[in-house]
Amino acid sequence: MRRRLLFFVALVVLALPSLATAGLGFSLKLGSTFTITGRTGSDAGKHTRALGKVVLSGRWGVGPWHVLKTTTTDSDGGYRFTITPRRRGNLTLRIAPPDHHARRYLLHVS
Repeated sequence: MRRRLLFFVALVVLALPSLATAGLGFSLKLGSTFTITGRTGSDAGKHTRALGKVVLSGRWGVGPWHVLKTTTTDSDGGYRFTITPRRRGNLTLRIAPPDHHARRYLLHVS
């Protein structure tokens, strides 16, 4: 019994940091489309939005990160990504915009 409790506590302690940094969580069915829209903040000391390349990376579970898509912001700093997961599991998405304010999403695909 004590061994099971220690295993459970270790599992929770190891999982909490990754869940806490995952950002917003969503559930979706396999084959569904997930769309992310966003807008960058302003560049330091400027009144205009940060413009440039936005990178969407993803990883399944605790696997390695892979670049899934890239786009360029529009003239107002807006961007949009649409993905359709092709397998079940937990997919963490990370968006790296030119204002360096990364966003994360955790998708549970069932």
